[in-house]
Amino acid sequence: MSEFDTRDRWIMLGLVVLGLFTVVAAVLSGRSTINYALEVEAGNAAQVWSAETDKTLRRVLSAAAEGSVSGGIHLLEPTILQKQFGDAAAHTPDDAKASSGDNRKVLANRPNWLTEGLAATIPGGAGDEHVSRMGGFAVLDPSGQLLATGRGFTPDTVSRILSPQSAKSAFAEAVTRQHVTVAALPGEGRKSLAFVPVTRDGKVARVYAFDVDQSAAAWLTNLALAVVTVTTCLLIIMGFTVPAAIASRRIRERWQAEDKIRYLAMHDSLTGLPNRLQFHRHLEHALVRARRHDTTMAVFGLDLDRFKHVNDTLGHATGDALLEEVAARLKENVRDSDVVGRMGGDEFAVVAENIAAPEDAMRLARRICTALSAPYNVNGHEVTTSASVGIALGPLCGQPSDVLMKHADLALYRAKQDGRSTFRFFEPAMDAALQKRRRLETDLRNAIRKNQLYLDYQPQFGLSDGGLSGYEALVRWWHPTEGEILPSTFLPIAEETGLIVPLSEWVLTTACTYALSWAPEIRLAVNLSSAQFKTQDVFSLVRRVLAETGLEPQRLELEITEGTILQNTESVIETLTKLDQLGVSIAMDDFGTGYSSLSYLTRFPVKKIKIDRSFIDTLGTNPQTSAIVSSIVGLGQSLHVTITAEGVETEGQAALLKRWGCDQVQGYYQGYSYGRPEAEAAMNSEEEKALDTALVA
Repeated sequence: MSEFDTRDRWIMLGLVVLGLFTVVAAVLSGRSTINYALEVEAGNAAQVWSAETDKTLRRVLSAAAEGSVSGGIHLLEPTILQKQFGDAAAHTPDDAKASSGDNRKVLANRPNWLTEGLAATIPGGAGDEHVSRMGGFAVLDPSGQLLATGRGFTPDTVSRILSPQSAKSAFAEAVTRQHVTVAALPGEGRKSLAFVPVTRDGKVARVYAFDVDQSAAAWLTNLALAVVTVTTCLLIIMGFTVPAAIASRRIRERWQAEDKIRYLAMHDSLTGLPNRLQFHRHLEHALVRARRHDTTMAVFGLDLDRFKHVNDTLGHATGDALLEEVAARLKENVRDSDVVGRMGGDEFAVVAENIAAPEDAMRLARRICTALSAPYNVNGHEVTTSASVGIALGPLCGQPSDVLMKHADLALYRAKQDGRSTFRFFEPAMDAALQKRRRLETDLRNAIRKNQLYLDYQPQFGLSDGGLSGYEALVRWWHPTEGEILPSTFLPIAEETGLIVPLSEWVLTTACTYALSWAPEIRLAVNLSSAQFKTQDVFSLVRRVLAETGLEPQRLELEITEGTILQNTESVIETLTKLDQLGVSIAMDDFGTGYSSLSYLTRFPVKKIKIDRSFIDTLGTNPQTSAIVSSIVGLGQSLHVTITAEGVETEGQAALLKRWGCDQVQGYYQGYSYGRPEAEAAMNSEEEKALDTALVA
């Protein structure tokens, strides 16, 4: 914000300077006005003095002899004066011509308040309406001959003050234009020489020259002007700076708000790192530099491992604090030229330029993994997490930055699949696998809409009598171009995309409808997905399907995995308990391949345990596998639950299981294979109709 503060200061300084310029202009204008007023006042005073002097000269000429001095007047040319005045008693006094025209009189009257006030404040000026003081006077004829002097003027003094060119010009103007003129006298103070022409019969008879002293008035006016100037300056400074300061503050606040908005638009508010938009800009610039200088760069995609667990157990405040610590460690462990950004959530990214070899990127990734794996002390909690890193090298020929980011994400996905807390480089095969998966996702949606899915039923047999006890409904997909798609391929896609929910509902409805054509003692087993427990009311769904299809609850068996139980134990227990009370049996599928917590067998209403086929495949050839299977069978017998072995294909496997006390087997045993049991062909249309109503969404 320093640039904004500087701008504020310049604005304030500019306003003050503008105000001071205004003051200077006002002072100059005021001084000019005062000088003009004093000049006019000097002319007016000289006119008054000329009339008084004229009367005095008449008295002196009437009473004094030639060369005598009377009343402070020294007559140098009395004869000329006598001739001009004539008989003093017989003539009326001559009038001095006014020193200014009508316009000038009007202008002169405007500053009268100033000169009248000054006259009252000048010492010795009480009762005098003029601020000017007479220092001396002289009487001259139109040619400049000195006729008389008074009040201390001598011929030498008159000769000296009339010698400057300004005085000569003023005298000549007074004679020529027949009005009062004023000429400034050189020296200190405010002194001037006023020439008042006296006319008779339209011609100048004589000229009075007065020494006008306005020093006191000038001092007072200068003092008043200085006071007014200082006061005005202070008022202007205050008048400009206070509003300017207020305006500057508002402007600065607006700039700060705009700067904050601009910062937040480009940076993550929590960590202060560049956000996705700003990071992509850095990446674009880095790609341009790499192409221009023919160098290699790398993009690192980072994702924290088990971060959701931190949020769920310690709260979002601790999660946010952890993200801040992660951001700080990232900035500490990358180079100064590298750019770290937060993409959102617990995802980060790094752009590293000038990578000499892939080993450099590998060392940086290993350093990042090591730094982020160290324990954190966050909000009083010791938190341990790690990071998975995907690396993509560039630039790619003719490819935009988005492709490089996608490659880094694919490598990150592979790093998470390979065990987390590690790093992987992007390989073209990753992109091919992703594209294939995306195609399968699209095709799966179309398959649901176009009824390309169907059900197969795998039989279950009792080992005690070898009779058929039930079927497990298994969904299958016949792709129009790829052929048979394995469930292990499309079911994970369905679970990740949410398609598993409508798909499982269709399977349950279709299988229950189809089971009505079987013998009453034949049971139906249907798998439930863990996603259904997250998004659906499973109990309401099962009860509704049973009511709609008319299948007895005792004939339905729902298979769940240990992963389902681990999601939300209390909620799952409540749902399974209600299903058990409804009469539906609960089976633990793939037992032994998950967490295998034995406490679940006592907490959940499990009526059957199904041994995964991975144990059955090596049964009889692997002593350890045989020991595990026999232990599971013994555990089931002790808990009084039914034990079913999946994937039984040989009589030897069946014999071992029967000897250990296993209740049921499921698979190709006794020549039964995957497929539908015989039923009426009319069920095909009903199955397709159910698929349409349950899955098109």
